[in-house]
Amino acid sequence: MGQFLAIGLAHEIVAYQEEIKKKNISKVELQQEIEQTMLFDMKLYDETETDEILMFKLKNQVLERDLIPFLEVLYPVVYRNRNHDGYLKLLQELRTTPYTKWIDLADMKTNYAFQLDEYGESQYVRFSTKDFRPTIRLDFRTLMLYMGDGKIITEGIGNLLIFFKHCITETFREHPIAKSMHVYITG
Repeated sequence: MGQFLAIGLAHEIVAYQEEIKKKNISKVELQQEIEQTMLFDMKLYDETETDEILMFKLKNQVLERDLIPFLEVLYPVVYRNRNHDGYLKLLQELRTTPYTKWIDLADMKTNYAFQLDEYGESQYVRFSTKDFRPTIRLDFRTLMLYMGDGKIITEGIGNLLIFFKHCITETFREHPIAKSMHVYITG
């Protein structure tokens, strides 16, 4: 099958409690490192904690307020050389669907421009100022908004993905939800 470059909204970011405790990382340190190294705005996320996981989930009010206006400016840019019917149909469907059903709509995978993607690679945050520079694995549940047409070679691409994310957040800075964008490898 192969792997593909994709962009989407990081709907859920998950870290594992066992790893957090073993490496003596606080929730505050984890949030700060995600913000500093991965450029996420953690104020856009609600925090949920169980015995097994620490999850940051994109706030419902952020989705409701920001998603459609953001997609209205993002889609014409990323789908510039493609048929626009698919994303225009999707935007209309989102406008007529209660926001509480948008994740279900993405999970149905009926539109290439709006799919729930659970196949994206995990990423690691490194705590460079702590002894032995520990890392914490983060898993993402992403609302994929675009996937490249061709396969991608993934060796040594991490810093480039952060640069792409920076470009996206700067280009769409008037949309707070842009700071929840995730540039990643899927497949």
